[in-house]
Amino acid sequence: MGKAPYVSPRMVTGGIVFDVRFTAAVRNAFSTLKKRETYNLKAEADARGYEIKRKFEEWKMKGDIVGFVDDRSVEALFTYYKGSNEFLNLKADSTKRSYLGHMTYLLDDSTVLPGTKVPFSKMLVGNIDYRYASSLWRFIEDRMREKWDGTHKPGHKANHCFKLLKRIWAVGLKADFTSSNVFREVELPTLPDRQVMWEPDQYHGMIKLCDEEGFPAMGTMLTMCYEFCQRPGDIRRMKWANIDGRTGVSNFVQQKTKQRMAIKVTNKVTERLHLHQKRNTDDFIFHYDKDGRPYTQDWCNKHFRILADKFGLPDVAEEGQFNVDGSQKYTKLMMMDLRRTGATDASRSGCTDREMVALTGHKNPNMLVVYAVTGEIESTNANNKRGLHS
Repeated sequence: MGKAPYVSPRMVTGGIVFDVRFTAAVRNAFSTLKKRETYNLKAEADARGYEIKRKFEEWKMKGDIVGFVDDRSVEALFTYYKGSNEFLNLKADSTKRSYLGHMTYLLDDSTVLPGTKVPFSKMLVGNIDYRYASSLWRFIEDRMREKWDGTHKPGHKANHCFKLLKRIWAVGLKADFTSSNVFREVELPTLPDRQVMWEPDQYHGMIKLCDEEGFPAMGTMLTMCYEFCQRPGDIRRMKWANIDGRTGVSNFVQQKTKQRMAIKVTNKVTERLHLHQKRNTDDFIFHYDKDGRPYTQDWCNKHFRILADKFGLPDVAEEGQFNVDGSQKYTKLMMMDLRRTGATDASRSGCTDREMVALTGHKNPNMLVVYAVTGEIESTNANNKRGLHS
């Protein structure tokens, strides 16, 4: 075999290294390539030279104008992750959509760290060290704060995005893209659990408004989120087939966890289900009352916010969270907060952990801390049992 293309040896202190010097034509075709790459082993340099030569010839034959993706780059690792079992076997479609959204954001050419010129997507995986990973965290955190300022989302969005990088690098470690998971070494801030809850008058008032405005479907969804202690997405997708007409038990699978649920329909929900009719077009219980179409996630959220603003649902303080100037942080009440409100009321009514797990769908009782908020009522009950209150 003759001399490998683009490869030339170079004397350095202590021995010889092998440079792979790409021609101007190659670099014009593949703009992410550096002018020179250096290897300690001739075999590695030769392999790299032949690889780029082959890809350059293919590029010329195909007239490829899309560009070149270095198979050692972050972009290549992301592509590999999308086809991996770790991604394909994710239980919830919503999780996949969330991950794809984060990856699209991270691969955007605007994701360039201060002091660098190369987009994150074009960085070689092997060149990303702890310092770069730490800087990337601060970059993501600042970006999320700009986009979601004034909401509860910045910290959670940034954390989710960075935790995805940990997952991707873990897969890259197995597939020999990298020799270490540097993102695992970056310590993320601990975010406080959201403990926002609805007051009874807010809950009942919103349902009354929904009915008065001609939107009983929204009122029933709010009722089921609270009484079933379930996520709005699972309630919105509920079908008549999920409810056993003989036993009165609703059987469904949580989209996020794939947990099988069996919850007996409550008296209030039974009353409200009579407000809805079965349709020949589909089996969904909940439709937008103006056009008869099943609620989508996007329209469900938007329609709820329209009705909440009309009702005057107030912003509520986020316990223990403050703005930079020291003022109290406030957030809007959301449909998802009814799950926490219902779980908290169930806990305060004396439900055991086993009963709470069956109601909420959590396999781990420790997760109930996030949903069943404790406070003055629990401490008072404890002291009542101790005989400290008359």
